Amino acid sequence: MVIEFPYLKQYLFTALESAPALFNHLLTGLTDEEADRRPDPARFTIREAMAHLADWEPVFLNRMRRICEEDEPLLEGYDEGQWAVEHDYASTDVFEQGRLFGERRAQMVDFLRSRSNPADWQRIGNRPEIGRITLETLTLLIPLHDTYHLRQIAAWRQAG
Repeated sequence: MVIEFPYLKQYLFTALESAPALFNHLLTGLTDEEADRRPDPARFTIREAMAHLADWEPVFLNRMRRICEEDEPLLEGYDEGQWAVEHDYASTDVFEQGRLFGERRAQMVDFLRSRSNPADWQRIGNRPEIGRITLETLTLLIPLHDTYHLRQIAAWRQAG
């Protein structure tokens, strides 16, 4: 897929730029008890989800930069669960993680907005677990990842 539909890039950038505010809205009035509740033992708590989001922004940005700067770079994968333990997500400040997420997302958006050459969006990286991926596809996946966690946090706040 090539970003040609006139509004697609506009909608994509709106989604990317809006996510931090949406997460911050969902965190309004959050208590430590809510932040640490784990309704599903296989998923992150809200506190851990926010640390995960903040932690992954530099990973995404690094992958984007490498796709643009290198010829079909091998983009290593990470074990999210292991990172949660190693980076001690359970002890983070949920609101600080929200702030970091917003700051890091702004850096990503700045990088993407600087990609004025349409060919950049079709450059390829290789992910061993999924195969070849373009900058465009990687970028389109990020709002989907955001939505997965937005839905999780909204549902867990409503159920609380």
